[in-house]
Amino acid sequence: MTLSFLGRIADGYGLTVRSLLSAVTEVAGQQGVVGALRGDSEVFLNAAARDRVAALCRVPQVGLRRALPAWTREEPLGPSKERPAARLANGVETVAAWGPACPGCVAARTGRVAPARVYLAAHQRVCPRHRCWLMGVPGSRGRVVGLAECPEMVQAQEDHRRLLRRSPVAGPAFEIAEAVTASWWAQKWPEETTWPARLWATVPGGEEPGRWRVLARGLVTYPETVAVAGALADKTMRRRIATQVRGHLPFCLGGSPRAHQ
Repeated sequence: MTLSFLGRIADGYGLTVRSLLSAVTEVAGQQGVVGALRGDSEVFLNAAARDRVAALCRVPQVGLRRALPAWTREEPLGPSKERPAARLANGVETVAAWGPACPGCVAARTGRVAPARVYLAAHQRVCPRHRCWLMGVPGSRGRVVGLAECPEMVQAQEDHRRLLRRSPVAGPAFEIAEAVTASWWAQKWPEETTWPARLWATVPGGEEPGRWRVLARGLVTYPETVAVAGALADKTMRRRIATQVRGHLPFCLGGSPRAHQ
């Protein structure tokens, strides 16, 4: 994310990211920064501010456009078109899905332990190398959740990526599958053990159980969501759904269509 990148630049100069933004946008003693800085914020820069950042970090604009998806997404308005301007936006409300970068991968690539935030699609939430789930949490920098006791999560992401390569409808199918598993999650299934065990295995130390149940739904249901998406994307299943709408949702997770293949 652009703000995460600027935060690492600020660290190198011994500044806060807010101070860096003020310096980047300052003209005649006036700064062109609007918006509140939060843990999940993103920043949008106009062309003049982008030019200053490029000069500051000595990276060509083409490289920044390639590395930062929101680099040219918006042109914040300053007092004039020529003056640099920056707008801080709430990451949850106005920016695409995001999460923390895997700390192990960041350390391997940068040589130091420092937090970073990145845009993450639904099939990018698991770091298979370090076996962790990269969770975006509103109002925060996100959370990295260990998956040592949940190897099925790594396999689920592999299945998800394979599905996206194989089926042109995999994206919409996954969105529908998320709604399906969310409806299952909201119900009480006394006989079910898969999700409660996974929820307990991933809860961070000191986390309040009720809050974790809210935050962890996407994590806990991910393998089954991928399985349902695979069934929905299957041509035979799609024809069956189109002609037969009287079927019932499986009672237990093990009853999902992919579980019997």
